[in-house]
Amino acid sequence: MTKIKSIFGAYSERLQVVIDKSADRFAPTFYQKYFGWAPAQQSLTFTSAIGRSRIEAAASVVNRDSETPLRSRQALEKLTGEIPAIKEMFKMAESDYRDFLTMQALNVDDATKRAQLLDFLYGDVKKAGDSAQKRLDIMALEAISTGKISLDINNNPDGLVLANPVDLLMPDSNKKQGSVSWGIPATAKPITDIETVVKAGKNKGVSFAKILMSDDLFMKFKATKEVTDTLTAYYYGPKPGGSFNPIAVSTLDNINTFLTANRLPVIEIVDEVIGIEKDGVINTLRPFNADTASFIPAGQLGTIKNAIAIEQMRPVDKVTYASYNRALISKWSENEPFGEWTKVELNAFPSLEAVDSIFLLEAVFS
Repeated sequence: MTKIKSIFGAYSERLQVVIDKSADRFAPTFYQKYFGWAPAQQSLTFTSAIGRSRIEAAASVVNRDSETPLRSRQALEKLTGEIPAIKEMFKMAESDYRDFLTMQALNVDDATKRAQLLDFLYGDVKKAGDSAQKRLDIMALEAISTGKISLDINNNPDGLVLANPVDLLMPDSNKKQGSVSWGIPATAKPITDIETVVKAGKNKGVSFAKILMSDDLFMKFKATKEVTDTLTAYYYGPKPGGSFNPIAVSTLDNINTFLTANRLPVIEIVDEVIGIEKDGVINTLRPFNADTASFIPAGQLGTIKNAIAIEQMRPVDKVTYASYNRALISKWSENEPFGEWTKVELNAFPSLEAVDSIFLLEAVFS
């Protein structure tokens, strides 16, 4: 398979410029809200030091002439692994190229021809760039909502499949269960459950800024009797005789106003849907655990560990390269058989450094 220069000629050689000028056309990502980029590495391994958070003991008050008490020093746990390769490529077949040439041959002005050419060039570049970023979204969403990252037949059908998920070492004490499943609206106690988790966090010195939950879980939350009764009382108070004014107040804004007034973390809905292709058919995946509420602190939750692609260190002749969010995008052609190829490679993996400060509440269970 001999690689030759892209059919887009000078435009492909300016691929980085095309990407930079069209960056707003790439799909938005979830992971960038809570993860920053670690410095790029040459090595394909990473080590994240995860310190178990705890309340530090107060220093002792001692006699001025006595020895200083020796305190225990908490050991660090290390999460070590190999950064996986995230790869995908697209082929423009001869029939697609013929269609493009037909469009270019129409009696249109040069500006229109140039726009058609750039759109044709950019189409596969966008798909390649988006696909790598969405894989990071899958891993980040799963990490935050389960404390683990899996690669299985469902979320990675034509790639690496691991027998067991990668455990990100979330403490077992950070995993809670509701007093009653939120799927039972008459008896569920979601506000009480939230207060219980917040108190458990405070006992470990952790303060939560948000509660991340799926749209499906939020619908269960707001339908419970405890929520509707509590919000009705909060907004309208009791009428004489002890009865309440019935009114629909359980919107996200109203609920968050109540939570803020009671010094509780606000709710943020996570409703990310990502396509997974298997045998040419794209099905949808919701990586965020729909039955679990994730209590998170303010600020960044982790970093994306990443390594330089081998072709960045040793470029291949006749291949044009550009980058987008640490992903290497390359383009080239072949003449036997004909094909124009667009490939993406991203060596990256989310590291959840704030794992000790994240609590999970299993809210729906049997």
